[in-house]
Amino acid sequence: MKQRLISSAIGLCVLFVILSLFHTIIVNLAVAAIACMGVYELLTATGCIQHKGISAVVLLFAAAFPIFPAQQMVQVMFPLSYLCVVILFCILLRCHDRLHIEQIAVSFTCGLLVPFSLTTLVYQRDLWGSRLGIFYVLVSLGSAWLSDTGAYFAGRAFGKRKLAPYISPKKTVEGAVGGAIFAAVAMLLVAWLYAAVCSWMGYPIRVHYLLLLGFMPLFTGVSIIGDLSASIIKRQFGVKDYGSIMPGHGGIMDRFDSALMVAPLVYFISRWIPLAQLA
Repeated sequence: MKQRLISSAIGLCVLFVILSLFHTIIVNLAVAAIACMGVYELLTATGCIQHKGISAVVLLFAAAFPIFPAQQMVQVMFPLSYLCVVILFCILLRCHDRLHIEQIAVSFTCGLLVPFSLTTLVYQRDLWGSRLGIFYVLVSLGSAWLSDTGAYFAGRAFGKRKLAPYISPKKTVEGAVGGAIFAAVAMLLVAWLYAAVCSWMGYPIRVHYLLLLGFMPLFTGVSIIGDLSASIIKRQFGVKDYGSIMPGHGGIMDRFDSALMVAPLVYFISRWIPLAQLA
């Protein structure tokens, strides 16, 4: 537990530094680095890392994705995806005696899912500006991480009924419910604190707390899907943790698995139903 708390504290400090530079390309580079580490962990867990050519193509694809602004997403995403697929199939044709289509499919899926999901955090800034962008990043990451934290403690205290016995034996229904309640309350507090800081700095925002509260169960539910999806990959490939970069938590994927599902959802919802606006 002590190791887990120390890692969390260090991670939050790093997040604070990145958010303080939210208006710069540093955020794009940070997201690209996290995406590459996540993709590398997935390729390693699934055994696809063994082919250096595939790994290099997919990692370059993952690194390039977050660099382009939201305004160029359509113009860039499809050509990049097409180029990646063509190169991967060229590798398959050349190495057909050693490679299988499953490795190509898994590699491309990992290389697309992780950077696309994480890049929506950057798109929030490109779409709404720094103030609202940071708010939506806090909602995206906070909804996932607070749900995990609440579920961990609620499960230890009250957990009896298994949520997914084969996929993740330690997760319980009581933990999931407790996580949802904790995340909703804590996220409202985080939103209020962020709005207070913005107001104190002279750049106020107005948070729609009832809307945020109404969407929190959905965010929690999607975060659980992301968590269990990452767990089933580990289970099927016989992997305990995706890595060890964060002692007590595991790898990047162990920490961001739930956020990978929440971040795109928050981005899509924010385009139609703003959860906050400039005051």
